[in-house]
Formats: sequence, C-alpha cells, structure tokens
Amino acid sequence: MCADSGYIHEINVQYLKQKDLDPYIPEQSDKDNIKKMRKSKQGNRFNVSNFIYDEQRDVYICPDYRILKYSYEIYDEKRSQKRWVYRGTHCRDCKSNQQCTNRKNRIRQLKVNHLSRDRKRLKEKMSTDKAQSIFKQRKYTVESVIGNYKQNLRFREFITRGLNSVKNEFNLVCAAINLKKVWLNTG
Repeated sequence: MCADSGYIHEINVQYLKQKDLDPYIPEQSDKDNIKKMRKSKQGNRFNVSNFIYDEQRDVYICPDYRILKYSYEIYDEKRSQKRWVYRGTHCRDCKSNQQCTNRKNRIRQLKVNHLSRDRKRLKEKMSTDKAQSIFKQRKYTVESVIGNYKQNLRFREFITRGLNSVKNEFNLVCAAINLKKVWLNTG
C-alpha cells in the first residue's frame, strides 16, 4: 500500500499493519522537517527526533549519549492516545542540561506515542532501495489518473457535502470517464 507523506501518521501505519497490508509511506521531506524544527521551541539537536531508541534495552539515548529509561504510561486526552514516558537517568550532571530541558527538576522527559516504533520501522524500510523502487511506481499508476481528473477534467473539488454524497459524486465522475474510454475504444 503506497501513500504520500501526508498520510504518515502512527494510526494509519498501525491500521495497515492490522489489515496485513505492507505500507510504503515516506516521511515528510527534510525540507519540511527543517521548517518545523525552526518553528518549534526546541528546534535544536535535543529535539525528540534526535533521540535514538534502543529496542533491546527499551531505552532512548540522547544526543549526548545519556540514557532515558521507561518510567510510566499516560493517556493524552488532547491527542486521544496512549503515550509512554521516558525519564533521563543522569541529566543533572550533563553539560548540555540547560539546552536539553526546561523542567524544574532538570531531568529530561520524553513522551512517546506508543505507535511511533512502527513508524520508525517504516522510515527505516523506506530508506532501502527496494522500497524506493516500489514507491516510485506510485507516480506512474496513481498520480497520472489524479492529474487527469484535476487538470484535464477540472475536477478539483466536490460540489456535494457528506461522505455518502461525495462517494456518489466521485462514482459518477469515474463512471463518466469509463464510459468515455469505452466509447473511444469502440469508435
């Protein structure tokens, strides 16, 4: 299952995994990540994305090679998801403590989405040549069809509202395109 980077979300990755589908979804480009990092208040080397997860020991390793151990699990109501909390073990005596954390106790804490491990595995898979070649095929099979709908047929937005109405409207567009193909091929 190939999708563009706009669909790279932990919940989507988990859903595809549950349905026994092999996802090929790239992370957003480095350019987009740099923009996000600049906007974030921790747009530095101590951003969560720079912490390395060691699956065997179930710990995170910070950019200064300090260990953050699993502490407890919380439910984040704002994001409606479980998150795991990892706490630093030797943060107070670290030379980069001031840049790493703003917490009063000076101990770095990471709140990690419990699904982010699957996303990390997907990112590693997408860096392989095999995954890149599979994802490139999407360009030729999907993008040309969508481009035809948008550019040649000027179908850029739906007129109706509601999921059922939109499905019906899209089915009419597809039926019209298929009828045109039949007419051209029998002509």
